[in-house]
Amino acid sequence: MYDLLVKGGEVIDVAQGIYSQSDIAISRGEIASVAPNIDSNQAKRIIDAKGKIVTPGLIDIHAHVTRGLTPLGVDPEEDGVFSGVTTVCDGGSTGHANFTEFNKLIIQRAKTDVFCFLALHPTGQTSLPEDWNHYNVDAVATLKTIEENRRQVKGVKVRAVAAVAEKYGVELAKLGKKIATQAGVPLVAHIGKDPVENASEEMMESLTREVLSILDKGDILVHIYTPKMGQAIKPDGSVLPELKEAIERGVILDLARGSGNLSFSIARKALDMGISPSTLSTDISTIFPFPGLALTGIMSAFLALGMSLEKVIETTTVNPARALGEEQRRGSLRIGMPADITILEPAGGDFTFVDSVNTTVKGNLLLTPYLTMKSGVEIRPKQPENGTKS
Repeated sequence: MYDLLVKGGEVIDVAQGIYSQSDIAISRGEIASVAPNIDSNQAKRIIDAKGKIVTPGLIDIHAHVTRGLTPLGVDPEEDGVFSGVTTVCDGGSTGHANFTEFNKLIIQRAKTDVFCFLALHPTGQTSLPEDWNHYNVDAVATLKTIEENRRQVKGVKVRAVAAVAEKYGVELAKLGKKIATQAGVPLVAHIGKDPVENASEEMMESLTREVLSILDKGDILVHIYTPKMGQAIKPDGSVLPELKEAIERGVILDLARGSGNLSFSIARKALDMGISPSTLSTDISTIFPFPGLALTGIMSAFLALGMSLEKVIETTTVNPARALGEEQRRGSLRIGMPADITILEPAGGDFTFVDSVNTTVKGNLLLTPYLTMKSGVEIRPKQPENGTKS
């Protein structure tokens, strides 16, 4: 007898190649079976998912979920289980000096599974741009924090912004790469200047090119479609040669939409060239406050840009799971895995999605979170403003 049966949904599990109407049986918080027409009499309870899309629990690989600790931080549950997302990775809000508080006060208490990329800056993004000096970069303390918190820390984050270029050039990123390599985790590199910074286009492009040159397979490039100075893809569609080489090496391309890092025009040109994001993510923060529909809204926008539904699901399930080294526990509906499941309601209509420079794209499908399941426990998402126009 199963504890629960999710019945009749359109199941999309890219990791297993499942794209069909199927049922999902759950026992003791784990996936027990995925198959068409499982006998309802074998389950204690049934969730009717007919007409809905059922996927592995969505993963937001880049968010800022340090509410109360840093100015940018939001509640992990708002971006997480209340938004159809079962796993969130914080994108460098904290460094070695304040990670302990983040772990104790937020990670260990959240219903949503929370991981993080540890900032090379000792206190992460407690201020922007960061206050960099030659005394606050502590490679030993950063590595020690990773070693002591391997379950939670999934990478080393470096922001290749003008403040870094002016004081360190590419040397800070090289230090981050050295630490990441020693720890056996990815280097996660932000590109694009902060709005408050004064920087020349030449300086930012030079830094980005140098950073791209040190990224290896499994490292993560953040803000692949940014319109900001220092972008890897230009508004005219030209691509830095170092980006093409990085893609060939297996570097992961993360969207990280945020408040200012998505240009639909650049995205269209890139998609036409076959440069698609490995992972879709929100980069949600207090200045990009769309909890409840942030990730699913971004997924819907990329459907409008021409990505297939299967590809959109891939970039929010199995791909981020692999990038985090978590593919054995999440990103799929394999038997024996925790029953982390997202049930999406596809709504037809006329929708307008807006990018970071107020350019719009029209779409006819909006994915909204209908039900989140975390280890088989049902959590009803909230229904906030969705960041689209209809």
